[in-house]
Amino acid sequence: MRLRELGFTLIEMVVVIILIAVVTSIAVPRAIKLSPMQQVDRAARSLMRDLEQVRMRAIASKRLVRVRFYEAQDFYTAFMDVSPDRSGSISEVPDEVRQSGLIRRGSSSGIPGVVLPKGVKFGAGAAASSPLGGPTAEAIDIENAFVEFDARGLVVPEGAGGVVFLMHEDDPNAVAAVTISGASAFRTWRFSGDTWVK
Repeated sequence: MRLRELGFTLIEMVVVIILIAVVTSIAVPRAIKLSPMQQVDRAARSLMRDLEQVRMRAIASKRLVRVRFYEAQDFYTAFMDVSPDRSGSISEVPDEVRQSGLIRRGSSSGIPGVVLPKGVKFGAGAAASSPLGGPTAEAIDIENAFVEFDARGLVVPEGAGGVVFLMHEDDPNAVAAVTISGASAFRTWRFSGDTWVK
């Protein structure tokens, strides 16, 4: 009589592999959840990329483009002068966003644009000062809560600029900022301790 050989059958191996896959698919997303600071930092970098994209679109189309920030809705979008004569007029209607082909990752009140990630808000949180110096006056420290780029990609009016602050609603110390200079340079900052770091 032959002794039964020790080992696993193919069916047993497949069942074990399936169980491991199920447990991994549940455990891994929880293990890689981003911290509030990482979420805010990621949103700030995304905003900086969007500003650069809009600026490049203004240059390519040789038209005026405006990025509007809606603090109460935690939302921003871009409008482009779509008039045939390039008059430089922007009415901030959804059609100016759609025709321009700019930022469209969500919408607010029927206007296509970017809704900030869950938990991320416009705000300075625990930051008492701005990365540009001076106190934090507002969450969107830009005149009229918008920035415009002319056909050359420069901020108008010339020399204008400012800061957009992002914070996490669960952690007032999780703060980032995007600075916009008059020369159309963008930089992200991270609030760490009592100082801003690049």
